[in-house]
Amino acid sequence: MVKGLILIFKGKSGMADGVRFRVLAVCLVCVYLIQTVMFAVMGCIPLVGVNLAVCLLNLAGVYRSRDCRRCLGWISVVYFAACFQSLLSCVLLGWTYGFSLYNIVMIPVVFYMLYLTEHINNPKKYALLYTLVNCAATLVLRSIVYGGTPVYYYPVGTDFKISFFNNVVCFLFVIVFSTLFILELAVSREELVEQNEKLVRLANYDELTQLRNRRSILSEWKSMKRTDYCVIMGDIDDFKKINDTYGHEQGDEVLKTVAACMADAAEDDDYVSRWGGEEFLLIVFGDLNYALNVVERIQKKLKQAALGDGGSQITVTMTFGVSQRSTVADGNIDELIRQADRRLYLGKRDGKNCVKIKDE
Repeated sequence: MVKGLILIFKGKSGMADGVRFRVLAVCLVCVYLIQTVMFAVMGCIPLVGVNLAVCLLNLAGVYRSRDCRRCLGWISVVYFAACFQSLLSCVLLGWTYGFSLYNIVMIPVVFYMLYLTEHINNPKKYALLYTLVNCAATLVLRSIVYGGTPVYYYPVGTDFKISFFNNVVCFLFVIVFSTLFILELAVSREELVEQNEKLVRLANYDELTQLRNRRSILSEWKSMKRTDYCVIMGDIDDFKKINDTYGHEQGDEVLKTVAACMADAAEDDDYVSRWGGEEFLLIVFGDLNYALNVVERIQKKLKQAALGDGGSQITVTMTFGVSQRSTVADGNIDELIRQADRRLYLGKRDGKNCVKIKDE
């Protein structure tokens, strides 16, 4: 529990459901024990007994709440026990002792407990119901007790001291649990942002090669404003043979190596994507000479790449087809892809490990 509190105050983690409940229960037990001493000194034996009973109830909750499925039950028990104890104190001692403040403080506390406990379905229903029951009981009892003669009467000034203590405790409860609520919400928000970022990356990037996938590159392409680019379609030569000879695991390593070589060869403004299978598509900003320089750098890096299996060196080559944006009317994306793909096919037909820039 202490470790959980340290992590949440550092803003690094939220609390588990059981830990959150135990923090509340332990805080209430501490308050009840101090009140028990006060009541014993005052000679108010009924409240001594009630406080000890509520303490035992909270301690039982601390022990049994390790099962998160029981958290709702124990939150309910502790909440209504706190409301009952405070209202009974008002009946026996009078309204001026400030015990009714606990009923008000328990409302935001129970909202915090219910809304952040994962294993509670429809927390709003319980929070509103518990609040209405609390408010109704408190207001009805106030109309009956307020201004009347308390069951136990003590010298003037006693109510001020106990009321001051109750005010301090209630302020501390509001501050502590509001802070915990804010910190946990902040952690939850950060976790949600991280999850969204992961989902976006999973949707836009190929998991194996960490390059943009087809959907992502097409989306970027359609919104692209620049027109000074070339499209390079590249395909690993004899990739099926690599898989059949060395296995799919080694084939995956080849794909990752090729992806890394392409990413290193391209400039930061260029786009590199895995088009599908062993096929890759690049959008490089510049003229045809620049595109050919990128292809040359890729081929050079592939030659230098250390790929092997059990002492055997794996030679990886690629065939490329290049199309230019300036040669296609209106920069039609489908036509640019068809051109590059057609030229890639010609390169495969003419012996592979080459680059084609024309349809002949």
